[in-house]
Amino acid sequence: MSSLLNQCLEILPSTDSKVLSVLSGGLDSSILTMLLVRKYGAHNVIAVSYDYRQKQRLELEKAARMANRLGVAHKVFDLGLLGDIAQPISANVSGTSISMPTIKEVVGDPQPVTYVPFRNLILLSLTLAQAEASNARYIFTGLQVHDEYGYWDTSERFVNSVNEVAAMNRTQEIEILAPFASYSKACELRVCQELGCLDFLVDTLTCYEPDKQGRSCGKCPSCSERIMNFAQFGHRDPIPYAKDIPWDSLIKQHSRQE
Repeated sequence: MSSLLNQCLEILPSTDSKVLSVLSGGLDSSILTMLLVRKYGAHNVIAVSYDYRQKQRLELEKAARMANRLGVAHKVFDLGLLGDIAQPISANVSGTSISMPTIKEVVGDPQPVTYVPFRNLILLSLTLAQAEASNARYIFTGLQVHDEYGYWDTSERFVNSVNEVAAMNRTQEIEILAPFASYSKACELRVCQELGCLDFLVDTLTCYEPDKQGRSCGKCPSCSERIMNFAQFGHRDPIPYAKDIPWDSLIKQHSRQE
């Protein structure tokens, strides 16, 4: 039986051009970038990150460390204007007065307060511009739909719509692909394990509101999803948390459910 890693590698298209990886510094995008390096080689991968004054700007440092670990080129786009626009309505940017919700408060909400308006459309549009300038054929994003607080701009329909716009380009063919769209984070962790890169995950950040020591809060929607998926995977998360996480009981709980 083919391993999960081999299945992932097989669905990635072949290309002689460079590829771009949207690298936020989080779990999904970091594991995806590892996968791209295995498929295309570090010299053919360009990682792109974005500074939109997010509360978790520490993720940009994590992205830089991950890019350095993997030996890939790394570009950071300054999008402070997006943070200024989102500040009155999003809990996810610096200077906002909106409190960060818990996972229970956002489950089922079609537009949770962690949403940054049209963020992914803006980010992917700029990445398409970078791809054209870099003569890249593909852009890879770690977007996936299994998060319980999913946003409209992480959906397959959204990615397809952006690709329809990109297809209007008369001279440069560029396509956005989301290989992990149907994967859970637990599945991604299996891919990372098969890549032999689990120890790299110490240089990732998923938390929306890390403390001054860089510890993840353990309470926000992103932390809750990350913790749950590590428990399903049967491993402790290597990153520090500001609150005690009962890893042993969580792992046992999920092992009984399987």
